[in-house]
Amino acid sequence: MIKNFLFYFILSLAIAETISAQKPAEADKGWLTFFEKSSFLETSDYNQTIKYFQKLDDYSDYCKLIEFGVSPQGRKLFVLAVSKQKMFTSNDFKKSGKPLLLIMNGIHSGEINGKDASMILLREILVTKEKFNLIDDVNLLIIPVFNVDGHERRAEFNRINQIGPKVTGWRTTAQNYNLNRDFMKADAPEMKSFLKLFSEWLPDIFIDVHATDGADFQYHTTITAEKQGNVSPVLASWTKEKLLPYIFENVNKKGFMISPFAGFINDDPKNGLRDWVASPRFSNGYAAAQNRIGILIESHVRKTYQERVFSTKAVIESVLEFMNKNAAEIKSTVAKGEEEVLDKYYKERKSFPLSFKLTNENEEFLFHGIEYDLVESKITGSKVKLFNGNKFSKKVPYFNKAVTNTTSFLPDAYIIPKEFKYLTDILRLHGVKVDSIQNSKKYETELTLFSDVTFSKFPFESHFIPNYKFVTEKKVVQVKAGDYLIKTDQRTIGVLAFLLEPVSDESFVKWGMMNQIFEPKEYFEEYAMEPIARKMYESVENLRKEFDEKVQKDSVFANNPYERLNFFYKKSEYYDKRLNLYPIMKIKLN
Repeated sequence: MIKNFLFYFILSLAIAETISAQKPAEADKGWLTFFEKSSFLETSDYNQTIKYFQKLDDYSDYCKLIEFGVSPQGRKLFVLAVSKQKMFTSNDFKKSGKPLLLIMNGIHSGEINGKDASMILLREILVTKEKFNLIDDVNLLIIPVFNVDGHERRAEFNRINQIGPKVTGWRTTAQNYNLNRDFMKADAPEMKSFLKLFSEWLPDIFIDVHATDGADFQYHTTITAEKQGNVSPVLASWTKEKLLPYIFENVNKKGFMISPFAGFINDDPKNGLRDWVASPRFSNGYAAAQNRIGILIESHVRKTYQERVFSTKAVIESVLEFMNKNAAEIKSTVAKGEEEVLDKYYKERKSFPLSFKLTNENEEFLFHGIEYDLVESKITGSKVKLFNGNKFSKKVPYFNKAVTNTTSFLPDAYIIPKEFKYLTDILRLHGVKVDSIQNSKKYETELTLFSDVTFSKFPFESHFIPNYKFVTEKKVVQVKAGDYLIKTDQRTIGVLAFLLEPVSDESFVKWGMMNQIFEPKEYFEEYAMEPIARKMYESVENLRKEFDEKVQKDSVFANNPYERLNFFYKKSEYYDKRLNLYPIMKIKLN
């Protein structure tokens, strides 16, 4: 009890000192943000935000505001490039040899703490220069607001679970896309612009800033970074053993409580925590697919907006401090990770991991939570969980070991027919090198044929998701001039695996972006098909036996005249041979 009391007493002093230090000096007041002027209760709108970033560009020779896209409602997307060498192109950044940190704010614009944290930190780096050293050995890109249209769908009632700011933006875009589900399929114009930015500049570390929903607890912020089998082993171990411990230690020193971002067993942290392996539809999972370090910040919605902003700032500062101390090692580790992935999945031809599941392995974690009461509700007719503010600390199991669940062997290359060019356009945004076949040529291919295709009843992110089974077969195919050849011997091998392997939940076909291949377009009439079916029945013994057996064993089939005819139609020369055939082929190169 005494040790717990001392811990909280010391922490409360640290937080008080941190909050006190947040008050800008008199000399800085010309640079106060809207957030600071509002006594930390509000956040700026889009125009006020961009004016602040433009003011930084006008004032400092060490930054440049760059437009990289336009939203559906016509708002410009900006990124601020920060360089001590005063060079502001992607080639300049690469030639510098410094690691690059990319920070994305406002992908969910109701969760906007990263924007205000970035504005204050940039002032301290570029204006007062009290933290000018944070760009000594690091280049920096900061997106002020990514979901700019959602940012301007401002209201007091957009975030029911969240404490402040007074007025905030909306989760999704003007087209109602959730951008943090769009990193692979790239439906949204905003995401297309971002992917082009990402593949051009290629950050070493990517931070995406959010505010988490869920239960109440004592922590100001939670974070995660990919450290399981969805990233190269060298990056996974380096992130787990060096980067994350540094961030946790330093954020605590800055006066904020921080924990891993985790789910709760049966919705109660007292039962234990479970880790998460992010799919590449999410920001941190996408960074892993690109063999980069992806950090997800989830500040806690039940803390004040002031606490969320400054705890987010503490995480970003800690990352910058770490990067400056380990600049050369970061560059070499990322490079080793790229080599490791290509060696493992291209040269050695090991199966590529596409999904994961947690094991029962766990370690002990001291969780600092908030108690709740179960209160009878006349509205719900059941007991409702209401947090009462009482703190507890309990050692709980933390399930943080994952194993591969789904894998696939990758080919030398994929062939995409030229009529599916729209898929290659998206691949290019991801930084994939796509070649065009100059002359028609025969290739030995692996073809995929789908069966038992069904669809979701409701759309998810505008797509009706297909479920299917499939088999593969080897076949020599004449590939046409103008078709696309995508070799897997390239840096983006992970992106290719997720988008082109049909077993992947992130594939174009699984996202419902190729549903036309499942649609029959030609049909038969009874008068035309019945004579053909009768002839097939009479002349082909094996077919006759198969049909008779199905009639005897399947009463539904036996009583359906159309399906009885369709049985023969599917086996006739009239049937569409391309129906349910995956047009993307795997090939072996000589």
